[in-house]
Amino acid sequence: MIVNRRVMNILVFVIVFSLAFFACSKKDAQKETTLTVWWWGEQEAPGLQIAMDEIAAIFNDADNGLKVKLVLQESESLYTAFRVAAQSGKAPDIQFFWGGTQALEDVWLGNCLPLSDYMPRSELDQLPPDQAAETFWNGKQWGWPYYQLGNVFAYNKKMFAEVGADPNNPPKTWDAFIDVCQKLKNKGYTPIGFGAKDEYLGGWLVSYFGQQNWDSNEDLIKMLKGETKASDPKNMEWLIKMEELKQKGFVNDDILSLDLYQGQDLFAAGKVAMTIHPQSLSASCERTMGVDVVGIMPQPSYGSGKLAYSVGIPVQVFTITKDCKVPEKAVEFLKFLHTEKVMKLIYDKAAVVTPDKRFKSEWLTTEVDKTIEKWKGERPLYWMQYMYPFEYERIGVIPAIQQVLGGTATATEAAKYLDDALVSWRTTAPEQLEAFDKF
Repeated sequence: MIVNRRVMNILVFVIVFSLAFFACSKKDAQKETTLTVWWWGEQEAPGLQIAMDEIAAIFNDADNGLKVKLVLQESESLYTAFRVAAQSGKAPDIQFFWGGTQALEDVWLGNCLPLSDYMPRSELDQLPPDQAAETFWNGKQWGWPYYQLGNVFAYNKKMFAEVGADPNNPPKTWDAFIDVCQKLKNKGYTPIGFGAKDEYLGGWLVSYFGQQNWDSNEDLIKMLKGETKASDPKNMEWLIKMEELKQKGFVNDDILSLDLYQGQDLFAAGKVAMTIHPQSLSASCERTMGVDVVGIMPQPSYGSGKLAYSVGIPVQVFTITKDCKVPEKAVEFLKFLHTEKVMKLIYDKAAVVTPDKRFKSEWLTTEVDKTIEKWKGERPLYWMQYMYPFEYERIGVIPAIQQVLGGTATATEAAKYLDDALVSWRTTAPEQLEAFDKF
């Protein structure tokens, strides 16, 4: 009996211990890490909200101890809300930024962690080099591409054909472009629709045309440092071209009364023959108006630099913030965004392309998207807006374009305004100026 009691006591101990062990193990297994992700994009790529909700559901259903909480940000407070949170140590784990220097400015402020310290090299190697370079700084990768924003001139093929312009071979040079604009105007059409009220147009136009006498980004950096001036002939020719559009009556008269997207909507409404478009909007127009109506072309070229035939296909990015306690886990969600299933889902729902070598061209469903992917292999990629400090745009480029296209300043006067803006920026942000030495 004594032996049996001992055996019984041992068995009871083993059972109790085992239950306690498995209970603890189960409790530990149930401990999850929740990543807070502040994101943006529905505003310029309708459908991303649906895509992101599905992505979060799939990710959160996986048995990997990770969850994500997605918070869509407003355009007006995208940066201010983040910086307030970062200053108080309450930033999200993952933050969305517009790309290039518009993300790197928060890197320079110390608000982000270097992505390449945590992301496997095998994943980084899948990024298209030119697009990854927009947020590669000081020897490290900081931004993780979310989606690309191909920028094009959309044109109405039927209007082109009506005035004798070849709808399948749009103008490639500035002179040919001006000729088509004049024919459209003579026929009673407004050649180009723009909107400059909300101050976004300047950054777009300088990125289409401002780089055309440059060979590389080094030309921009020389101008930022004061080694050249914005008013130098090769740097200001783009303003002369914009002035020509205004003087010849090729842009809509109400340009200063319309926001950027309202100006673009004139094209979808059939009120103008051309506008500037992000890739997603042109693709949407093709779907609704028809491939026989909507065509796209790169900006017409006038310049003599190697970037005269560049195209702007910049990327919006995610970063890991300084307040993220688990950056090695944050990269798991970023990697998930670049899995084939998710990249296809984002394209199917929001018609935007993920910059990744694993993105399959056979997924593309519009001629717009297929054409832009073709350009990526044929032309240099460059988008100036994502390579200069945003302050230069805010105090220089935006008012300069508003004045030229509003008819209140000449190109020469506007170029002087840009010179003054650069002097002001160099004086007030010397730490940013120094950061450009590390590109």
